[in-house]
Amino acid sequence: MPFQAKQFLYAALLVALLLSAARAEISIVDDRGVKITLSHPPRRIVSLYGALTETVAALGRCENIVGVTAHENYPPCILEKPKVGTHLRPNLEIILSLRPDLILQGSVSRGGLFAVQQLEAQGLKVAVFNPYTIEMVFSTIERVGTLLAAQEEAARLLSTLRERLRLLEKKVSQVSSRPRVFYEVSYPSLLAAGQRHIVNDLIEKAGGVNVVQIPKKLARVSPEMIIKWAPEVYIIQKGPMNKNPTPPEKRPYFKILPAVQAGRVYYVDEFLFARPGPRVIEALEEMFRILHPEQP
Repeated sequence: MPFQAKQFLYAALLVALLLSAARAEISIVDDRGVKITLSHPPRRIVSLYGALTETVAALGRCENIVGVTAHENYPPCILEKPKVGTHLRPNLEIILSLRPDLILQGSVSRGGLFAVQQLEAQGLKVAVFNPYTIEMVFSTIERVGTLLAAQEEAARLLSTLRERLRLLEKKVSQVSSRPRVFYEVSYPSLLAAGQRHIVNDLIEKAGGVNVVQIPKKLARVSPEMIIKWAPEVYIIQKGPMNKNPTPPEKRPYFKILPAVQAGRVYYVDEFLFARPGPRVIEALEEMFRILHPEQP
């Protein structure tokens, strides 16, 4: 073979190898705007947020999860996984011992980002997702699916979720009223779901109005504020953040709330409602039943 022909062949092979390597790279942009690039699908995942743990499991990759946070109890496949602290205070020593090639974090709060900085300082790869609307949840599922090389699984899951959302939106279009709703995150230190909480989008898409018009995820409120807002529906989450809430009818001044007087106080599962993950449409469907019990 002539020398020039050999040079051309070698150059062509080199280009092919480079293109192949580029195609093999996995890349997404997380909710910090940071580009996350992996050389291969992660084999050892530490999840620092329950919604992301559920997402990985829903995409059929639970066997790749090697660590989760302290309060996680769903899905069943993660119950025996090592615990690595909380999303705000992860145990670096335990995480390093698990040798993860990807860490998933779900908080962009000051504490959450400080934890991310600590992890990245150890050379660990961290992707951060902070969805607080249903569409943002769908985007998260799609991007996590890309990171895990589970695009087909993500597409199937999203197709199912979007169809359920479409059917629910059709029902909402037929309701004649939009009740005013208060969602309690914790008591007696009163925290409510603000405009940047997934529950805000659930309330709106289920045909209600969130009385807490505060542009935060968690809004600190007072009994006086709640009385002024006069919610027609009062929803209380039960879980780690609100273990044993006193019923509103037994609290000072709360008896005058329209929701209490009408008997429209409801208790819901924190793990279902406050986690912006693949069960978000299940939470939306339950929210609709709470807000519009007259609908079939």
